[in-house]
Amino acid sequence: MEQGVCGTHDAVGQGPEAAPLADVLALLEAAVETLCGVDWSDHDAEALVDAVGRAEIVARRLESAGSRAMAELAALHRHRGRSAGGVAAMLGEKLGLARGVVHGRIEAGGRQATPAGRAAAGGEITSEHERIIAKAVSGLPGTLGGAATTRFAEELTEFARTVAPAELRAEAARRVAVMCPDRGKDREEHQERQRSARLGAVRPDGTSTLNVTLTPRARALVERALCDFGGPGRVVACEPGSDERTPEQRAHDALVHQWALGSTVDPARPKGIATIVVRVTPEQLDDPTALVETDSGTQLSVRQAVSMAGTMPWFVSLLRDGREELHRIDVDAHPDRRLASAIQRLVLYAAHGGCTFPGCTAPARGCQFHHVEEWSRGGPTTVGNGALGCPVHHGFVGDGPSAWKTVVNPGSPGRCTWLPPGVDRLTDV
Repeated sequence: MEQGVCGTHDAVGQGPEAAPLADVLALLEAAVETLCGVDWSDHDAEALVDAVGRAEIVARRLESAGSRAMAELAALHRHRGRSAGGVAAMLGEKLGLARGVVHGRIEAGGRQATPAGRAAAGGEITSEHERIIAKAVSGLPGTLGGAATTRFAEELTEFARTVAPAELRAEAARRVAVMCPDRGKDREEHQERQRSARLGAVRPDGTSTLNVTLTPRARALVERALCDFGGPGRVVACEPGSDERTPEQRAHDALVHQWALGSTVDPARPKGIATIVVRVTPEQLDDPTALVETDSGTQLSVRQAVSMAGTMPWFVSLLRDGREELHRIDVDAHPDRRLASAIQRLVLYAAHGGCTFPGCTAPARGCQFHHVEEWSRGGPTTVGNGALGCPVHHGFVGDGPSAWKTVVNPGSPGRCTWLPPGVDRLTDV
């Protein structure tokens, strides 16, 4: 069912056939009263799922309509000489809302012509999504141009339709940083100023809290620890499938295990506990403020990436046409083995960066080595016959009628092409 701002406006608009506002509100109040009287225990799970989804869309649209009405009311008061702060104070007192909440709704009501504002008014995204996008757009430089700014807002709005606000906020920050590379130095200084760790007092039950603000370097290390030690059955001894710890408890145990390992390292012989792969081009190495990503997707500057290496050994692979350098380090020494070596996986990390399935953004850290020509059909375990695939899309490949296939693309050395079900040749794509 399509949602749109126009339909909402037509229902209460200024047209000759529009119903009086009082009648519309009375109808809304009656509908809500009826909904509140529904006995949800009389319905099955499928009906409840549908009801929750539809009620959420209605609630989003209702909030958007209220924000628009609040913005129009604020405009009327401003025309009469009342300041913006006075309007917010007056509405806050009347509605029992904080002044900041009123300010936010007034501003949101004035942004409904933007891509995110239209999506929020249609119930496609939440008001929190819309605020995050608006803040990201306001952070763009004025020299960027209207077309680029609109495209940025449209892309973020499309991304917001399928993710939670926290993920949208991180993606918005990443895209702003890419579009504004000249802010790299100030960005790093800000990150360093924000870093903190505060260990709380011991509670009566013996537990404590640890509040941490992480720099990109610290986050990359934590992500590595969670990947290595935070999965079910990791760190603790238990039978397969019997790990009853919550994700938060597994994360706690992973970090404790990492810290315990760190305390056993001989200071005279530093060695890395966590292995983090960062893709850096020669051009990026010439610009310390250029932004790169770890194999888990964390964004940091080249300077920060280099500082993470310290005195630890580096593994450097160069990918060029013909892959001559790869053969020199003999990454394909054992093509008859089914499992890829660590070096082969590192090379694919550098070459692909993440899942190679079209449109998938899964980072390399969560991907598996996929044989483009299947191992069961004689495909060797080599870099040239390898591709990164996340667990979901790797599972798409098979022999059934609904399975995908992969083939080497001669036009893109080191890459593969995914063929949908029913397609057998690259020329048929």
